[in-house]
Amino acid sequence: MKTAVLMATYNGEKFIEKQLDSIKNQVLAPDYVIIRDDGSTDGTVEFVKDYIATNDLVGWNIIKNQKNLGWRLNFRQLLIDSQNTDADVIFLSDQDDVWNLKKIKKQVEVLSSHSEIEVLSSDIEFNVSTDQAAIPKSYVFSDNAKELSKFPINRFYNVGFRQGMSIAMKKEFIDRFIKYWKEDYDLLPHDSLIQALAGLLEVGYNLNETLAIHNRHAMNASGRHDVTLKSPKKFHIQELYAKHQGYYEIAYKVLQDNNSSLAQVEKKYYEFTKRRVANAKSGNLWKVIVQQVKDWKKYEHRSSQIRDILFALKRERKKSNER
Repeated sequence: MKTAVLMATYNGEKFIEKQLDSIKNQVLAPDYVIIRDDGSTDGTVEFVKDYIATNDLVGWNIIKNQKNLGWRLNFRQLLIDSQNTDADVIFLSDQDDVWNLKKIKKQVEVLSSHSEIEVLSSDIEFNVSTDQAAIPKSYVFSDNAKELSKFPINRFYNVGFRQGMSIAMKKEFIDRFIKYWKEDYDLLPHDSLIQALAGLLEVGYNLNETLAIHNRHAMNASGRHDVTLKSPKKFHIQELYAKHQGYYEIAYKVLQDNNSSLAQVEKKYYEFTKRRVANAKSGNLWKVIVQQVKDWKKYEHRSSQIRDILFALKRERKKSNER
């Protein structure tokens, strides 16, 4: 099996060398390493270019985006890039972690010997370097004493069994969803999408062995929250559309392609989310309340309902030149 590592970078010059070393020194070396830089203002791009040249790394390449995409769309583009290689297994990488030197070898061995597995995460160790770092919660598999644990089916979009940097997946899994991931779904986290779809399709598993150190510090992009109650209403609407609606549309279409019995269930969530977006855009409190009465079971949390009501009540201040 040929392998490709996808790495997104942004202002990572201070952190990236250890991760590059841990990829370069893998027991089973990757055939390709594709790095996309999202407009770094430090020396990240130059450092990586020098690293590749100094170590004479064949199959390694760094691409600088013409404009800043944000980390979500940067990973989306990397997944698209991977489709232009002949790699069989795709690994996801952050710029500031450290892999066990047997990570690629062990995950490839599992994927090659288990035809039923298309997505394979692993356990990771957290290294917290600052008090400001956000610490993600780790899902606890009930059968984690076994070598492999199957992802459970979860109806909602916000699934995260393990961090994206732990994931290896067969290229055909990417084929299932990448054609439906539209560019304007720019708030959809790639790792949540991948793991949620893998759970729904029953092709996702976790290797219950620690294969990487995940460094958490104040600069981690994935630790930042996009919308708070102080945010402008347009941010609330955009998140409902670009994250929630985006996920349910992709999930529905992927399940439909797979002739899954869950397709119609996800279709109902997709239609529910489209109504939720439309009601948020209208700013009509009554419509929001009616939807909550009719569809209360489809909300992920009670806090989601409260948020919809508060943003429906919110009135934006007009700019002085518009008064």
